[in-house]
Amino acid sequence: MSTTIDTPLFQERPKICCLDLNSEDFKIIVESGFNVVQGTLGSKIRVPNQSGYDSHQLLLNFELPVNLHEFDILIIELANHKTRDYKLSEHIRKNHTGNSSTYIRSSFPETVFDPRPAGSHFLKERLEKFGDKFLLLIIFTVGEYEIEYETVATTKYSTESQGFRRYNIYSLTGGSPLKSVKYGKEIKVADSIRQDLKNLLEENIDSTYYSQTFYHPSIWENDKNKPDPRYLPLLLNSSNEIVSIYEKRNNSAVFYFPQIKFKGEFLKSFLNKIGPGIYPNLFPFSTSFVWKNSSPFWLPNYERLESKRRIIEKEFDIKLKAIDHEIESNHNHFSYLHEILTETGDSLVESLIKFLKWLGFSNVVKHDEKDGGKLLEEDIQIGMDNGILIIECKGIGGTSTDSDCSQISKIKHRRCRERGSFDVFALYIVNHQRYLSPLQRKNPPFTLNQIQDAENDERGLLTTWQLFNVFREIEDGILSKEEVRESFLSFGHVKFRPSNLVLIGEPKELFKKGVVCILILTNKEISIGDEVFIERDGTFRCLKIEGIQINDQPVPSAKNGEVGIMLSDSVKKNCKIWKKLKR
Repeated sequence: MSTTIDTPLFQERPKICCLDLNSEDFKIIVESGFNVVQGTLGSKIRVPNQSGYDSHQLLLNFELPVNLHEFDILIIELANHKTRDYKLSEHIRKNHTGNSSTYIRSSFPETVFDPRPAGSHFLKERLEKFGDKFLLLIIFTVGEYEIEYETVATTKYSTESQGFRRYNIYSLTGGSPLKSVKYGKEIKVADSIRQDLKNLLEENIDSTYYSQTFYHPSIWENDKNKPDPRYLPLLLNSSNEIVSIYEKRNNSAVFYFPQIKFKGEFLKSFLNKIGPGIYPNLFPFSTSFVWKNSSPFWLPNYERLESKRRIIEKEFDIKLKAIDHEIESNHNHFSYLHEILTETGDSLVESLIKFLKWLGFSNVVKHDEKDGGKLLEEDIQIGMDNGILIIECKGIGGTSTDSDCSQISKIKHRRCRERGSFDVFALYIVNHQRYLSPLQRKNPPFTLNQIQDAENDERGLLTTWQLFNVFREIEDGILSKEEVRESFLSFGHVKFRPSNLVLIGEPKELFKKGVVCILILTNKEISIGDEVFIERDGTFRCLKIEGIQINDQPVPSAKNGEVGIMLSDSVKKNCKIWKKLKR
């Protein structure tokens, strides 16, 4: 049995001219059955101007159909980076009448000649001859720029300059609402556009970037300025600036789109689905039965279902805005957790104070505020029932020196003398290698000598990365805030660990991507349903034992020998497995 492949029927109208669309995207439009031709605003030319006296006479290399005025749609790719080498034969008129010829002169230091703004200007002159014929322009934008050209008249005897003219890459539109050149990828679709176009833009938004912003022109009406309804924003950046806009003119319309990666597929959808709905007269073959979509011909239940869909869309938008607000509020509330990993100076101090207050320390003071701005060495002081805790914190690009770690000892001794008591606890907190991702940092960043010295001097060492992790461990119920506060008073490298733990063992082998592991038990009883604590790199996770096997046979519990256990999540081989002792 033979299989036939449906080939789109060729559509005489609309007649489409594509300027500088790449060959792959152009092919997609051709294979979709559209009547389309290719043209160009020109290619850049590498000119061999190597010294102060070098110059070359050039001809523009734009190519436009001679019957351009007969076309209905013009698609223009402004981000054409094609460049070719200078060839003298390409810049001599083959069939010339008269005793004078005009060229453009490219002089040193210019080594790359860009003819495209001039080509854009001459395209504008051709478009002005369209008269009342309607034209749809689809422009893929670039950052606005201008080029100044020197024209020269060459005769048999001499070459004379005819002056300079400046042309803009957007000259072809005869006036675009251009704002500023700005680059970015964070884009959102404007709310007020038709749903089918909105869907198409959203499908392509992840592979879209912009380099030009636009303003929304205004009109004076009823003694005040209001947005001109002939313009419709389509896409906005993260600052709510317009990066794609639609413009309706008397005898034309312009879509300004940013750079979309898959232009061929985008244009195919636009020409097949969006264009016919907006401009039915341009697409006579696509809209033969468009009357079916008008209200007199709606099918049963269509109006009710369409109304229901609009209600759902509105409810969804309301819920989406609400959750966006929650996300922003949550970010603002917990931003100090990121700041303790990125900041230094006063910003780091303020963020740590927020963390310490969350942890339950009730009398946390930024010390320079307490003492009227005097130059004091500790950054934070915490009043406790059993004394005070003084904290020095640093945000640094590398790791701490011995003097960085020990500076807090001097302050501790001073405070003890001032108080006449040895109830002063000292802690050094460092946000080390703060320009790196925490996972790329050296952890712990303290040397063995620094840790031993801290133990001997009865002071603590701690990193902000440890605090970031302990926040999750508290939220997950692995640690209590009280346990963590007590650990702040320990000596050497401060570590946070659940109390009353007994080591079950370390995985001997792992299976099923780390969910099943082999342990050697030595008088350590485990049962199905037990909670165990997985320690790796000084942090803990709480998992459940979901199955136990001995000699490939399932058992409810085990105490000695080689056993296999299945956990509620995967683990890695270089971890330790702990269990809490029952009281």
